[in-house]
Parts: sequence; C-alpha cells; structure tokens
Amino acid sequence: MYDLRVEVQEVRGFCDLPHRPGDYFEVRAGKLFVPAGKFVCIWALSAMLPMLVAKEREIVEPNDWMPHTDLITCPDPNGRVVWRVRRVRAGAVAAEHADSGRLVPRMLVEEGRCDSCGACVQACPSVPALIRLPGPLVCRQCGVARCVTACPQGALSRHEATRAVCADHERCTGCGECAGVCAFGGPLLLEGKAWVCDLCGGSPACAAACPTGALIWSRGGIRGAR
Repeated sequence: MYDLRVEVQEVRGFCDLPHRPGDYFEVRAGKLFVPAGKFVCIWALSAMLPMLVAKEREIVEPNDWMPHTDLITCPDPNGRVVWRVRRVRAGAVAAEHADSGRLVPRMLVEEGRCDSCGACVQACPSVPALIRLPGPLVCRQCGVARCVTACPQGALSRHEATRAVCADHERCTGCGECAGVCAFGGPLLLEGKAWVCDLCGGSPACAAACPTGALIWSRGGIRGAR
C-alpha cells in the first residue's frame, strides 16, 4: 500500500466552506489524517473515496484508468474544487516489498466455497497441519502483519525470499499475543510455542490441493492470478 497526499489544486467556482489551494489531507494505511485546525468537505470526500482506495494499491490491469488519473472535482457544480491525488511515499506494505520487484503474494480465502473436504489439511506437510477446518483457518500473510508487531519478544519476522511470517522458537515464550491479534486464526500455539504457516517455501500445498477454489495463492490480491 502507498501513502497518499490529497491536495486542493485549484478552485474553479465558489467553495462555501471554503477550501483553498494548498489545503490537504493524507491517507496512510487506510487511515485519513487531516492537519490540526483543517477540515475535509464530506461531499468532496464521497466523490474521492473510490480513487483513494485504488491509489493506495498496485493495480496490475493495464487498461485500468485509475493509475493514470490524478485529478478529481468536487461534485458541487458551484464549488468545482479540484483535488489532486498523488502517492507521496511507499507505505508500510509497499516499502517492505519495494526491493522484490513483484507484487506481494497473498493467501485468498473464500469460506463460502469450502466444503470441508479436508484436501488442504491432508496436503499440509506440517504435523500437525497448520491449516484447520471449518474455515479454512490459515495464515493469510497480511501485508501489515499484526502478529509480527504484537510479539513482545520479536520472535516473528518476514522470510527474506518467500515473505512468509516465520517464528523463532528460541525467542518465542508462548505468550499468545500473535494469536490474539490475528483475525484469521493464523498463528497456532503448540507445546508452548507459536507456529505459523511457512508457505511451503513459496508454493503452498494447501492452495494447490483445494478443489473448490476456497484457497487461492495469488499475487497482488487478484483472484485467479496464481
């Protein structure tokens, strides 16, 4: 994800609030930050939201117009405040993977497609399996991994090559903080240590074995782009 700066470039009409050229706000990791004493018009914001969501992320579709568009106008026909949306820096996810030269792989899970056949569990090389049913419950490899930042011992980190979250069992004390902050049931506590899926070295066997498409190993968060 990228951090954005959204700034008033010009006012072509009459803004009642008023907004003036140079007014701005920033978007960082999905959060909107407004400078102290400033404001953002909710009418303008309603028109900008789809673009902000798109601009935060890499878009791999070459025919998509969003990556090439920077200007958006307030929907008030009398105001006509023109805002410019631009990336000012790589955010937490983009910066972490900027040296990889590729989109970050993700584990996509669609619970509604899972029929609990157990093929994913049987394919997992770990004993016990690090994927569970029903769900399936498996590490999603979040771009901003809360389990990593929550660990008080620094026992969780990213593998340099596969980008999988790895657990250092010498540092791990089994406190369970990583499991507590995960919304997807990723980390497991076994025999007093945290265990996290290692992605089978970069090609998860569970996703390859899933016959229903409930599990997809995808690049850039796009279904079907294995």
